Parts: sequence; structure tokens; C-alpha cells
Amino acid sequence: MRLRLRARLGAAAGWLHLDRVVLGLHRRAPSPRWLAILNYHRVALPSDVAETDAGVNDATPASFESHLRLVREYCSPITLGDFLGHLEGRPLPPNPVLVTFDDGYRDNVDVALPILQRYGVRAVFFIATHYVGGRRLYWWDRISWIVKHARRYEFDVPGVGTLEIDERDRSAVERRLHRLVKERPNLDLETFLDDLAHRADAPWSRAVEDDLVARHVMTWDDVRALRQAGMDVGSHTRTHRVLQTVPPDELEGELAGSRSDLETELGEEIRTIAYPVGRPVAQNPVLRHALEAAGYRLGLTYDTGRQSLRAIDPLDVRRFAIEPSDTDRGLRVRMALPWLLP
Repeated sequence: MRLRLRARLGAAAGWLHLDRVVLGLHRRAPSPRWLAILNYHRVALPSDVAETDAGVNDATPASFESHLRLVREYCSPITLGDFLGHLEGRPLPPNPVLVTFDDGYRDNVDVALPILQRYGVRAVFFIATHYVGGRRLYWWDRISWIVKHARRYEFDVPGVGTLEIDERDRSAVERRLHRLVKERPNLDLETFLDDLAHRADAPWSRAVEDDLVARHVMTWDDVRALRQAGMDVGSHTRTHRVLQTVPPDELEGELAGSRSDLETELGEEIRTIAYPVGRPVAQNPVLRHALEAAGYRLGLTYDTGRQSLRAIDPLDVRRFAIEPSDTDRGLRVRMALPWLLP
């Protein structure tokens, strides 16, 4: 009920143009109070992601360009360096916005980069290094492919129970398995995925994976091309496991290991990380210590909303989760009046 009411109030605010008024006021304010960090994963047509996890496609090329047009009209795009400078006391421009991408999808380079360049926006790309360097398909895409190609419609999965696939809509089973990986501590991910393909009788093979990786996952040359184009790069761990589920003795490999991978390939210092699935770490001393020990100065969550510039925890920075349903008006309202919309 409360979410529906907020959504209706947000729609009314859009129709009344309150969002434009508020963003206009922010644009003229000399000392900004808030930072909006927009978070994307993929920019592609639905047909381009049909064989993998369609849930991580946040925008089409047309809607992404529309978002950047909005950012340019009402906001001041900033860089990662601008934000790090602010943490050291330097001012930010009015109504600042930072654009970020997670994971390391090929369409970020082929589709999103030319649009970013056209609008003069420098984004930050957070790379899960195991998949780029090891030429492996992201675990959530692998689950989705297995479910989409399952030849057995009922099978047992340890820790989940019996799964029944509806051939007309397999997404419910995909989401259930995605949730399992995100929630289960100490999961042996590779063993789990191999076993899942066997139980579902899906024709998974290294040849299938090589083909999917070539079309969907960046190479190191792609990551370097982003830097050469003026974009910034950060860590998204090595294997994209939810940090709260990783045993303490494996955190160094995920955190310092991914940072080392990036620094070796790019020849520059990496001090920023975006957390897979983005759960806050403010109340987790073990994770905070591991992040600091790994050398990170800035950590971005997926705790959606604007980030206050007057009270920043550098290891617990908020971002806006962009959704495929975000129209221009909806995005304007979310950025101007975030308390109205979920």
C-alpha cells in the first residue's frame, strides 16, 4: 500500500513538473547537498540478451541516450576523480551526477561508450576480473542459460528442493537459483553450476561458454580501451560473490586479488570498488577491515538513493539502481524527489 501511494505521488509530481522545478533549483545551488550515482549493468536490445539473464539489461541504447540527455540538461556529470577530490575537501559542481557500470559486459564498450562520448560523460566501469581474464560467463548468466536450455522440467537441487520449470516462463526458476547463490555462505560456485547443468540436462559445454563469452564479456583490451577513451575503471571483486557470504580467509583473493588483476593489466593504481549485489558494509567490521587491508578508499553499494554529501561513509556510498522501466519522467522524479519513489 505504501509503495503504491509513493508511486502515485511520484507520478503526480511528474505531471505537475515538480521534478523539473526541484532539479532546476539544484542546478543553480552553489553548494550541492546530494550526489546521484546512476548504476547500470547492460545497455542492449532485449533480443541481444535473450539467451542470458535479461534482468541485468537496464536500458536500451535509445533509453540510455535519453538518460544522458537528461543528465546533461539538469545536472553536472562528474568523474571518479572529482568524487575522490571531494573526499579530500574539494568542491563539487551543482547537482552532481556520476554514471557507473557493473560487471564488464561487452555492450558497455560497443554500445554505451559511443553514447557516453557523444554526451561528454565519463563513467566508471567496475570489472569482475575472473570473468574477463579467465574468459568465463558470469554465474547468473550461466544459470539463466542452463534454465532456458533445460531438457528436464523437474529436478532436485540440494538446498533448494524440487524445481519445476514452466516452459512458457522459466524466469521464476532463474530468480530462485540466483537468490540461492546470493544467500548461501561458502558456496563452491563452480561445482554448483556444473551440478545444476547435469541435473537440468542442459547441453552446457566449454564450446558453448566460449561462444557466449566472446559475445557478452569484455576482454582486457576492451577494459584498456575504456581507459584510453577517458573512462574510469574500478574493482567488482574477482568472482562476483556476495561479500557477506565469502569466508574470511577468501576475502583477500576477492578484494586484493581483483585489485591486483586490474593494476597489472592497466598499469595504474586502483582504489575503488563496487560491491557485488551491493549490500551495505557499514555494520560489518570484518568486511570493512578486509576492504581497508586490500587498499580500497571508496566502496559503492547498491543501496538505492541519493548520497548525502554532508555525511559520507567512503566505504558505504549509495547508488541509484537504474531499471528498464525508468522513463525520463520517472528518472527525473527519482533524482529530484527520491523519498517519493521506491
